Amino acid sequence: MRKWLAVWMLLGWLAFPSGGRAQAEIRLLSLKVELWPEYDQPAMLVIYEFTLPPESRLPLEVAFRIPSGANLIAVAAQTPQGNLINAEYSGPSGEGEWQRFAIKVEAQTTYHFEYYEPLEKSGARRQFAYVWPGDYAVDDFRLLLRLPLDITEIVTQPPLEKGGNEDVLERGFGRLPQGLPLTFTLNYTRSTDRLAVPQQNVQPSEPLTRNTAGRVMWSNYFPFVLGGLGVLLILGGLGYFWQVNRTSRPSRHRRHSPSAAPEPPSHVYCHQCGTRAQRGDRFCRLCGTRLRADE
Repeated sequence: MRKWLAVWMLLGWLAFPSGGRAQAEIRLLSLKVELWPEYDQPAMLVIYEFTLPPESRLPLEVAFRIPSGANLIAVAAQTPQGNLINAEYSGPSGEGEWQRFAIKVEAQTTYHFEYYEPLEKSGARRQFAYVWPGDYAVDDFRLLLRLPLDITEIVTQPPLEKGGNEDVLERGFGRLPQGLPLTFTLNYTRSTDRLAVPQQNVQPSEPLTRNTAGRVMWSNYFPFVLGGLGVLLILGGLGYFWQVNRTSRPSRHRRHSPSAAPEPPSHVYCHQCGTRAQRGDRFCRLCGTRLRADE
């Protein structure tokens, strides 16, 4: 019995692989990593771009690990027009020396994410180490380094080559198997601390005055605000007096005219039936005989 149970468990494991095993079978068709030191911050901007093989069954979650000290700032997918739009992802969550996050890949396109990581600085010298942890097999791995401004000396390991742009060094590593980390170290010195894209303070083209087009000034609207408050006060006062008058006014009831004083009895009697008539009668109320006025 135990033997057959073990056989069935083995068959089930082979037929329905675990999430970890399914994740391990993911392969990247291409992966490009760009390093931009001191670009718009005094730190290292790391940019990833990757694609999946055409036979990949989508949607699929692809998880990446970045250093624990990194700050993830963007996750995007490329549109057919070449623009980047936000992509759905979860995380990042701490995992020892790493942070892990997962990107939901829904289309056969290039996916992109960026993060900042601190540089080690000592005077004019900077140091940085990048590690690809080897979570997936990669068919084509490329590394690109954008040179910072005012650089006086640079040493990379492994060495990089001049790219199409004189400010770029790059190297293609080709196919990388899963589970094989790749480490890249960078040492360089600079004569200044200038950023490639310095943060600029927005300044007006001319001094701001009361007549500057588009400027909103409280004094321009103060008369209108006072006028509106005055109208509200007037309406509130009218409403208050109306409510007071309504509550203090006695209820109106239909006025009934007081009953007329009873007329003195008439001394006229019907000569036909003898019924006493009332004052003003011209005919008997009982038999209808015309009354004699002189009676």
